[in-house]
Amino acid sequence: MKNLLPLLALLLVLSACRDDFSLEGDYQDLPVAYAYLNAADERQFVRVEKAFLEAGGNAEAVAGIADSIYYAPGAVTVVLENLSNGQSAEMRRVDARDFGLNRTDGIFAQTPNVAYTIETDEIDLRGDHAVRLTLARPGEEDAVAETQVLREFSINRPTMQVRVDDYPRPVVVTWEKIPGAAIYDVTLVFNIRELFPSNPDQNRTVQLTWPVSTSFVPGGDQASERFVRFEILSESFYQFIGAELQPIDGVVRRFDNFDIRVAAAGQEVLDRRNLENANAGITSSQSLPRYTNLIGGLGLITSFSQAERDGILFDGGSLDSLELGVYTRDLGFR
Repeated sequence: MKNLLPLLALLLVLSACRDDFSLEGDYQDLPVAYAYLNAADERQFVRVEKAFLEAGGNAEAVAGIADSIYYAPGAVTVVLENLSNGQSAEMRRVDARDFGLNRTDGIFAQTPNVAYTIETDEIDLRGDHAVRLTLARPGEEDAVAETQVLREFSINRPTMQVRVDDYPRPVVVTWEKIPGAAIYDVTLVFNIRELFPSNPDQNRTVQLTWPVSTSFVPGGDQASERFVRFEILSESFYQFIGAELQPIDGVVRRFDNFDIRVAAAGQEVLDRRNLENANAGITSSQSLPRYTNLIGGLGLITSFSQAERDGILFDGGSLDSLELGVYTRDLGFR
């Protein structure tokens, strides 16, 4: 939630190649909503705002005023309905900071950080369930969105050890294929110890986070009926570590292991990416298209799920290449 920028930002972008585009107009109550639902979380959050700019207004100034971007208490009713079991609940208006969710810096008002929430058990939300989000405002047509909640999944490969010193041979990552998942992030986290024999008080553990892919869409032989397949070039392991670490006098580095994290997102995220890509490039209109699956408003209501496999080891040959290889030989690995 804390990293999601509301679609109001899309209304504040002026085309660089046109001078007849206006952000101003008659007042219209236009709801903006974002939600990344996850059945594995104890609590679900939805960000709900309103987007408008009156004639003569200043967009950046308005964005910095909480009363201008948030609905007042009681001005909107947010309901999350589980279509698979018929249960529904009204979400409560809260300050997300009370749940450790702070808004990222930017032009939008930082405090309060208004969101709407329910506990997952209130509607017995589970993976593979279908849900509907409804925003009701007095005198206005409801804004509605539906999506499928992704279920949990697991990573099948690699197991507990990999070989990466054979550069032409890729490391294969596979995970369960789950209904509704359309696009994936794949991240590796390397766990490395830095030891200082002359001053053990400096000893520390370093984690290097490598976003290998932030928008992987399986195609062709990358997906079967049961599994999704993703390949990582073995050489790129050493290239990444070599680029992230610097030689340090007197240090002895130990490679402990690495973790794999795969995040799956729903079809709505892929649709939005495809819409934006279709309008990119030299022949585009140079204005960002507004994707929305919220009927009667603007926004992105979707679902995500995550899988992890921790503590994967390099085999002996791979550790030797880490110590002596061209990309990492000056880094003190032993």
